[in-house]
Amino acid sequence: MDGYTVGEVARLAHVSVRTLHHYDGIGLLTPSARSAGGYRLYSESDLLRLRQVLFYRELEFGLDEIAEILADPSAGTDDHLRRQHRLLRDRRARDQALLAAIEREMEARKMGISLTPEEQFEIFGTDRLEEYTEEAKQRWGDTDA
Repeated sequence: MDGYTVGEVARLAHVSVRTLHHYDGIGLLTPSARSAGGYRLYSESDLLRLRQVLFYRELEFGLDEIAEILADPSAGTDDHLRRQHRLLRDRRARDQALLAAIEREMEARKMGISLTPEEQFEIFGTDRLEEYTEEAKQRWGDTDA
């Protein structure tokens, strides 16, 4: 038998068989072959696509968004890796800023100092409003969302 069975892929990727069946059903990850008995068989390129799907899922993209991203014929594996890398670095920077703000407030409270409302909310400032607007346009375009 050439290829990985759905059970093997589920174990490798730490996802459920049901998830793989769902991805197949919506056309997000269609196995390259079927066995003589009609069972799904996944190729190495299918596993690569699954990894891309799972990376984007970890980055909190919806399945429709992922399908759209992966359907771009001009984006290859390296392009996806660079994009995922950038998104993760951006997330890490946001998380670090939030962590610093929480630590500053904890330290202030420990010292008996009350931060002003401006200081408490500066982490959520409008300095990134343009970035959020652009991200929303990229993700949802002209949809109602």
